[in-house]
Amino acid sequence: MNTASTALHVLGNFDTIHEETAYGWAFSPQQPQQRLAVELIDERGELAGYGIAEHHREDLAPAGIGDGHHQFKLALAYSLYDGEEHSLTAFDANTGQPLQGTHTFGPATRSFAFDLMSREAGQQWLIEHLRQTPNLTRQRAESLLNAYRLSCVLHETHHVEEARNAWHAIAEATGLHGLSHCKQGELHLLQGQHSDALASYQRAVDAAPEHPWPHLGLANALQQLGRYSEAESAVQQALNLAPEASQAQAQASARLHTLQRTGLPERVNALVEQGDSQAATRLLIERLLAHPDEQEAAELLGHLLLPAQEDDEPLPGQDTLHAFQRQERVLNALLDHVDTQLNESPRT
Repeated sequence: MNTASTALHVLGNFDTIHEETAYGWAFSPQQPQQRLAVELIDERGELAGYGIAEHHREDLAPAGIGDGHHQFKLALAYSLYDGEEHSLTAFDANTGQPLQGTHTFGPATRSFAFDLMSREAGQQWLIEHLRQTPNLTRQRAESLLNAYRLSCVLHETHHVEEARNAWHAIAEATGLHGLSHCKQGELHLLQGQHSDALASYQRAVDAAPEHPWPHLGLANALQQLGRYSEAESAVQQALNLAPEASQAQAQASARLHTLQRTGLPERVNALVEQGDSQAATRLLIERLLAHPDEQEAAELLGHLLLPAQEDDEPLPGQDTLHAFQRQERVLNALLDHVDTQLNESPRT
């Protein structure tokens, strides 16, 4: 928020929040044709929404508010969906003057089928990079961090083209192309453009192979494309690079578990099609020993050990019998595997 200029007088009101959108109006009598930029700020001082007050509202012009095209409709940033209640205030972005009205939002949460880098994680990456930049002034660093925060809000509030341009500009200004490509990849994922996301994350890996986020993003894009084995390799690389107790490590661990669960049928089928049923059996046994309550792995192993029979006229109760036989074979296979492991262990 820019508070340097207060020459203009701004009128306006933050009216309400409805269905995840903040509504209100902003107008400068000194420049009645100007469409004002509005920022939404939460109680932490974080930017939580941004847009132009340019929409028409029928009651504004009769009330002497310009030509009536001064309403704002601001989508709320993802940072507000953290399960906490937030207090929001609207400001004119140019002068920093607050608009009348304060509203609360939340507690609310939002989930995605893929991992998103938090503002804090991206900002830490940028700060670490700026610390290594020679001859960087404090003023320049603060300017870049402010640009990053605005880019995040554009990114999180569906200003897709503006966000793309903003991430590109940050990369050009800082040389931190890995971060930029990661955020471009996120935008593609949010738009359902999974192949484009994969390309962006691959560029991020090329630009910053030592950082976990490009590899985690690559895993997410691969998963969305159904390439589970490759996704597992990428997320394992992210885990190898992620610092202990970091957000990247936590998300990579959760993603690996999800991939191992959802990608299991694909891996088993691929091994069977290659004629390596033994390897498929070992994979499922090891999975069950690590996760005994995983029903899908048990069912896959049962069908592998006792395939379904194609009977023209199955006898009554035959399905139940086969289900019991499969469970029995799964149990015996697990016990045999454990016995073999014990017998092969070096005696002390």
